[in-house]
Amino acid sequence: MVTFEQFFNSETKARLVKFFVYNSNTAFEVREIALKLNLKPQSIKKPLEELSSAGFLKSRKIKSKRFYQQDPKCHFKTQLKNLVLQFAAASHDKIYKDVKKIGSVKLVVLGGVFLNTDKFRVDIFIVADKVRESQLRKFLKNLEAEVGKEISYAIMGTKEFKYRMDMFDRFVRDILEFPHEKIINKLKV
Repeated sequence: MVTFEQFFNSETKARLVKFFVYNSNTAFEVREIALKLNLKPQSIKKPLEELSSAGFLKSRKIKSKRFYQQDPKCHFKTQLKNLVLQFAAASHDKIYKDVKKIGSVKLVVLGGVFLNTDKFRVDIFIVADKVRESQLRKFLKNLEAEVGKEISYAIMGTKEFKYRMDMFDRFVRDILEFPHEKIINKLKV
């Protein structure tokens, strides 16, 4: 029988569990996992082996590369998924602090993975002007590493957003009508 400590004795292992819960049907090579989680490959090899030994992951070697995937026969797969979904996907305070670095941010709406629902057009919707592309890419990469999965996002300028609001654009209306959380709302919508 696997002990609870085998799963959550490190932040790295907890991030790996979350990553494989969100990406349960895909096999990943060690370097790819490290890249997606913003970690060093050597720092995840031991936790990956421990999670394999515990029966959470299965691994296979293909042409000298080791691939890992959540084991579909794992006895506690559903319980782990439910546990992961009970926690915030990422710190809203950290998102608030980091998103402001991309430009003149007017509105940030969280949905999707941040509210543990699939019924949302995007995970994060940003209205901002003077966006610095390099900062946006860095923000999204770090956010995806923290969340453990690819983030769907939309970004538009203030002028376009106001035009689309006035035109009753379905995309914008869906974002604002479905359950969501605003972490920045300088536009008072």
